[in-house]
Amino acid sequence: MDNATTAALVRTMLEHAQDFPWTMQGVGLLGLRLDDRREYRLHVWAPSFCVSEPPVHDHPYDFTSTVIAGELVNTRYEEDAAGVEYHRMRYLPPDEDARTADTVRLSGTPTTLTAGDRYSQRAHELHDSRQLPGTVTIISMAFKDARELTVCYRDGADWVSGRSRPATPHEVKIITARALEHF
Repeated sequence: MDNATTAALVRTMLEHAQDFPWTMQGVGLLGLRLDDRREYRLHVWAPSFCVSEPPVHDHPYDFTSTVIAGELVNTRYEEDAAGVEYHRMRYLPPDEDARTADTVRLSGTPTTLTAGDRYSQRAHELHDSRQLPGTVTIISMAFKDARELTVCYRDGADWVSGRSRPATPHEVKIITARALEHF
């Protein structure tokens, strides 16, 4: 499907957002599963709903993300003795509460992406992303047998759970209205 057709379908879904079972994550992410196999998900980003600074993290899946509307900066991180110190938390899914902690030094390389751009990441690669309010992406995921997940924070940042919860009607209304401004 070409970018214009995908954008038109996503816009129609956002115009009728109240008809769908959205979830919310603490990183300011309104999400909607697009298939029963859990391979595709629509993301609408709301940085003001993030409960703390976006964490550096990895995933239990390889993914490709396509920007449908808006803009985001994806930063990939690597361990670097001269990098910035982070508190690193590691845990075995699905038990986020049983985590170990240490520190690591990381340096990052940012990439700015706009509508029509896409990027891919391997499950084990550390990254964070920061979006303009209302940025819309579609993610394609290939789940891996992740033995351990990693989340890294700078001083003063709080733990942000990766667990989702049902989005409230108010969240859906506010966040999708902002996304529609990009179309």
